[in-house]
Amino acid sequence: MELRDYFDILRKRGWIIILAMVITIASVFVFSKIQIPEYRSTVYLNVIPARLDWGLQQTIKGLMRNYAGNITSRETAMKVITRLELDITPDQLREKLTVSPIEEDFLIQINADDYAPLIARDIAQTTAEVFVEDIKVYMLEQDKRDRVEVTLRDYALPGTLYKPKLKINLLAGAVFGILVGGLVVFFLE
Repeated sequence: MELRDYFDILRKRGWIIILAMVITIASVFVFSKIQIPEYRSTVYLNVIPARLDWGLQQTIKGLMRNYAGNITSRETAMKVITRLELDITPDQLREKLTVSPIEEDFLIQINADDYAPLIARDIAQTTAEVFVEDIKVYMLEQDKRDRVEVTLRDYALPGTLYKPKLKINLLAGAVFGILVGGLVVFFLE
């Protein structure tokens, strides 16, 4: 087939591709609108060594993964639930949290997801505060030269829309519609 033949097919059956694209875009739009919006709030913790020593810095990088696990522990979750007077279980709270160590910057990122932006903020902020307090108590028992200071980098802001991302969903729906329409035209020809 020549290029001209493809253009003839597109002119004759292009409406099928457009129709498929419109249907998938409409479906994605409706699906995105009926989804309950979920908000994400983020807070960062600084992890600072007591002295600028390469060995201590390497130890901290290893500790940061452990710290991430401690932040998402049931014990920390219970303290957060008690402080915020939430009506959920520790496991439900843990599902709302995502903790990621950023080793190269000596940071720990805490994300909290919730259907209410202010609740997401409160969960992220309180989780960070509880962990910082626990580490401060633990570090009192350590030699001053080997201590690790964990501090809040900044306060958490009210959550921003995390799901659904309408523009991205519509774009994906359009691409999928073009593919489906193209396949239909291919099989018809």
